[in-house]
Amino acid sequence: MTIPPTEQFIPDALDQRLFAAFPGLVMRKDLTQVIRGMSKAPSYVIEFMLGKYCANLFDTRDVREGLELVREEVAAYIPRGDETEVIKANIRERPPRRIIDLVKVELNEKLDSGVYWATLATANLRNVNIRPELVQKYERLLMAGVWSNMLVTYDDSIRYGSKTYPFVITRLEPVQVGHVSLDEYDAGRAQFTRDEWIDALIRTMGYEPTDARLTPRIKLLYLVRLIPLVEPNYHMIELGPRQTGKSFCFTELSPYGTLLAGGQVTVPKLFVSNTNPPRAGLVAQRDVVGFDEIAESSFNADDDKNLYKNYMEAGQINRGMMTVTGEAGFIFNGNLTFDPRSGAVGEHLFKSLPPSVADDAAFHDRWAAYLPGWELPKLTPDLITGRVGFILDYISELFHRELRRIARYGTLWEEWFEAPRREWSARDMRSINRTFAGMTKLIFPAGRMTKDDARLLLELAIELRLRVRVQLNRINPQEFPLTDMHYSDRATGDVVTVRLNGV
Repeated sequence: MTIPPTEQFIPDALDQRLFAAFPGLVMRKDLTQVIRGMSKAPSYVIEFMLGKYCANLFDTRDVREGLELVREEVAAYIPRGDETEVIKANIRERPPRRIIDLVKVELNEKLDSGVYWATLATANLRNVNIRPELVQKYERLLMAGVWSNMLVTYDDSIRYGSKTYPFVITRLEPVQVGHVSLDEYDAGRAQFTRDEWIDALIRTMGYEPTDARLTPRIKLLYLVRLIPLVEPNYHMIELGPRQTGKSFCFTELSPYGTLLAGGQVTVPKLFVSNTNPPRAGLVAQRDVVGFDEIAESSFNADDDKNLYKNYMEAGQINRGMMTVTGEAGFIFNGNLTFDPRSGAVGEHLFKSLPPSVADDAAFHDRWAAYLPGWELPKLTPDLITGRVGFILDYISELFHRELRRIARYGTLWEEWFEAPRREWSARDMRSINRTFAGMTKLIFPAGRMTKDDARLLLELAIELRLRVRVQLNRINPQEFPLTDMHYSDRATGDVVTVRLNGV
């Protein structure tokens, strides 16, 4: 297979400014689309490789040559899941074997003085020897894992007890961004207006912001999907039609998210296993855990629902002899078969969830936001951008290493506005502050904004929390009477009411 001819790329004004402000950190998204689908590698890995081989992103010849090199690398070195035995045989008969794969490492403290085992996720190779100095150099191997370009050789003299473990990683180089700087990011951001920056983030997500369907409101709703990647312990639900890109943030954008198909996961895997020693689960290993297609799943939390509630409330869980603290947010994604704006709403908009949680008001009160997925357009080819956005691995690392650490943005809006003392509950306040903080990190990462900017984000944060409260009111109107929310302007004293018009 050869790469099809690529047309001459003519950058628009935003493309040119991104290239100038973030040299080497942005990518033509049309090139990613050419390679996607050829392998199981996520987009952030493909974009890293494209950035390495496509030296001049405006030169058609250079781009074609770079695309061909990436295609060859993908075809030759990223394994398929059914090639496990072939790869093992190749390593033994013709070592070393070059492989590009997601490498995760764990310490087996029971063997000798402690042995590091690597797992090659796509090749499905386990108990692969890796030198401690490589693990110390790339600590991400012990966390979410790292897509890496490596050499694997064969040494059947390596034995532990009565078993032979012959596969050995002799060289490893991450195929991901190694360094990010918040100061440099903030300096680049300062060169763009608010709306230009929003468009840059929308293109980074793979959408074309100039499409008429992407109104300013729709763009903000797209960005809400990114909040769990920048705001710790952010729990959100999104129900809407199929094919609107609900799972993108967990599968393509960041290595720090994970998607659970059908919402199926065991308590030990999610929270903590009672092994000896106990081991923390996904809540301590990821930034966000997505429960996909939850509305059609057999998700059953009857026996363990309190674990979910406790974690969503406090960010930690006690099980057995271990207390696990995590920063992962829970995101429930589900499909609705109707548009609530049509008036065809039944009892409440949580009713389509599995019976174990559908009517549990205390469970749903933990959501910081209800994203109205029915407002987002279905993905069509003309909605996918072919222009410039950030390299996904760069932006995901910056989100994870830098923006998640900022803890002071949640109350910035209080400089201009005031919450009613008795109307909002503690969970309302916490939820609104977290949504506001997340959107601020995304759009105003340095924390500098105008009063109008703050009003825009505050009203969105209130609306997304109010959507939760309206559904809680339908479940239990006596406990949750609130169906609108207010805030006041400190300067004028004006009281502003936020309503949802019944949806």
